[in-house]
Amino acid sequence: LMETRNIDAVVADQPDNGTLRVITSDNVSIVVKRNILLDNSNNQFDGKLADSLAQGPILSVQFTESSQVFNLLLDVLLDREPVWHEPAPAAISDLLACLTKYGVSLDDKFSLQQQQKPFYNFVLTSAISYPLDTFALVCKYHLEDLAVECARRLLSIPLTQLTDEQSIDIGPVYLRRLTILHLKHAEGLRQLLAHLPDRHEPNERCNDTSQKDNLERLWSSAVKEIWTEGEVSTISTLEFQSRLEPLANQLHCGECQLRMRQRVQRLIVEWSTAVFAEL
Repeated sequence: LMETRNIDAVVADQPDNGTLRVITSDNVSIVVKRNILLDNSNNQFDGKLADSLAQGPILSVQFTESSQVFNLLLDVLLDREPVWHEPAPAAISDLLACLTKYGVSLDDKFSLQQQQKPFYNFVLTSAISYPLDTFALVCKYHLEDLAVECARRLLSIPLTQLTDEQSIDIGPVYLRRLTILHLKHAEGLRQLLAHLPDRHEPNERCNDTSQKDNLERLWSSAVKEIWTEGEVSTISTLEFQSRLEPLANQLHCGECQLRMRQRVQRLIVEWSTAVFAEL
């Protein structure tokens, strides 16, 4: 049995001078306007439609892609929401390979100017659940704007989690840029952590020397412990909160406790909103 689908409401059930029937690898027949394919391709769809205008109507053209991949391709060409497809690396990989094969400009479809288009957000949605895989894919196809966007989701992920395959897809240029991004992020955190808690006005129970010996030394010791554990730039704000907030309980001065809690809260806000560099 062959399933037939019509692309665009004005397409008839049978091909005519302006339409053709696409046969996918899973034996699905898709009737589509010929100009939708030709106008978006710089190689006449890998030569499959090279003689279509000269010869008049083509009854059918066989494609090696599945109906799922081909429908995704048509969704891109028509700027339609891919409502029936999950944003996942496998689907995006097949789609990008298909678009490249058939001469569709990726820059025209996935540049920053297209960020309001469905498929720009389709890729970014994939990056939420599959940040490394999605970043590797957009780097492989040199999609600069998407690479920059996806890289923002990698700051909490240690680079040691990259597989060999992902590193190959990312390539040396983007891998170097990602490494530098992580280093700058770590340096930014080092600078944030270097700020000691504010001192309070000296009183009978707690003078400047006491604050230096207790409040500041306790903070510095905790920061040093965190820093020596490695991959410090990937620590989440919740982890900072759980590790640093209890420090206040080790202080006997109420005002020192308040200063410590204020410093922890300020660090959490600073770390959650910090942007030290872009890819």
